[in-house]
Amino acid sequence: MQTTFENYVGTVEFSRFQTAVATARENNHAYWIGDIPVHKELQKFFKALKAKRYNVVPCVDGLNNGYCFILGITFPDALGFRSGKISIDYGATDGAAFAVHSEKIENEKFSVHSDGYHIRQSKDMAKALKLALKFLTPLDHDDIEARCDGKLSSAIYTLNNEAKEKMYNKLSIGRSVIAQEVAHMIACGYVPATTEFQKALDLLAAEGAELRRMQSYKPRACFVWVKPNSLSYKFKDDKEAIVCTSMDDVPELIRNKLAVLQIANNSDVIADVGIRVSDITYWVFA
Repeated sequence: MQTTFENYVGTVEFSRFQTAVATARENNHAYWIGDIPVHKELQKFFKALKAKRYNVVPCVDGLNNGYCFILGITFPDALGFRSGKISIDYGATDGAAFAVHSEKIENEKFSVHSDGYHIRQSKDMAKALKLALKFLTPLDHDDIEARCDGKLSSAIYTLNNEAKEKMYNKLSIGRSVIAQEVAHMIACGYVPATTEFQKALDLLAAEGAELRRMQSYKPRACFVWVKPNSLSYKFKDDKEAIVCTSMDDVPELIRNKLAVLQIANNSDVIADVGIRVSDITYWVFA
């Protein structure tokens, strides 16, 4: 299948990928994974992995010298999320070193904050393949939820902060105005004498309850992962995700709010509805 903008999977810009493909064809490049030009040893490594894990999807996550030297590894249920990467050290003088990259790897030869801490490699492809099979596995619901957790915190902060800013901006009144208003309050029964106070009172009358609610807004959040043939959801205070193979099995509350989020833009936050993280992941507010 030819790679198009719609089905392209990779962190390298699609235009750069197209240029690399065109250059590789002009140079009669011999090693390909589908229509991804790769180094000979990387092709060998990926084919060995795919023979053991047939549904693995390669992602173009690094280009150098006109071909891909780092392949992201993902699976059909979550194309936007990496299980990890494979690469080769093709500069080695005594043969290529096959490398596996994964957040699950803790390589004590490196410091925790070093890139190498999450990489294991071997010049023996069979050993590297064992590492790949161990660490590059399909992600489950908890894995995907954890990677989207920051979006939930950001969404709640945005809703809280918007309410606070709106409230505080209207109540940020100069000292001279306050003095004038207090004097007026003393002189007569209270009727606002300044435009600023009147606007503040109008705001509080119209939106005060809602703004106070949003300042401390903390909904019960439910993470939803939409897969090609199923949907899983889990509330933050639940222990396990529930998998549904039919939308009829999804609770109406989640189903209705998901319908709204599916036509929103990524990262859009909607109070009392939720946030769309990506095409397949959502936080629903209950």
